[in-house]
Amino acid sequence: MRYVMVTGPMGAGKSTFMRSLPKPRGNFVAPANVPDMLLDHACELSNYMFYEIDAPTATGKVWIDWLKAADLQIVIGNGLNEPDKHFVELWNYLNENTPDTERIIILNRVNKIGKEWKDYAQETVMCVGIGETIDEETAIASENDILAVLNHIKERYG
Repeated sequence: MRYVMVTGPMGAGKSTFMRSLPKPRGNFVAPANVPDMLLDHACELSNYMFYEIDAPTATGKVWIDWLKAADLQIVIGNGLNEPDKHFVELWNYLNENTPDTERIIILNRVNKIGKEWKDYAQETVMCVGIGETIDEETAIASENDILAVLNHIKERYG
């Protein structure tokens, strides 16, 4: 079983990404040696355990074992804007504390990578456009974009 942590600044689209994962989804099994944590949308999908942690929680020292448990980190950014200080702080924290963990950047709400994100080009950067708006505050990402991310993960990380 491989663990995939989905993180990013507040409002970047982590929950949209997690909500948009295809169904059916299996039950999440917490990794060994991590503190108890309530997780929204955590699930098993294709032998990957996906879990979401927002940036303020991820950078709290009590949760460092959750970061280290991840085989892959998906860092969500709001692609409509340039990387803000919250994204940069989180990115630097992850690099410092989990330097050997693979990372993918997902730019939410866009269909192409803006030049503001060129400093992150050495990482895999993908886009997830808006799919369906459920209500004023809830959206589902583009199904084709989510499937492209999942296919990339399967091909690259097994």
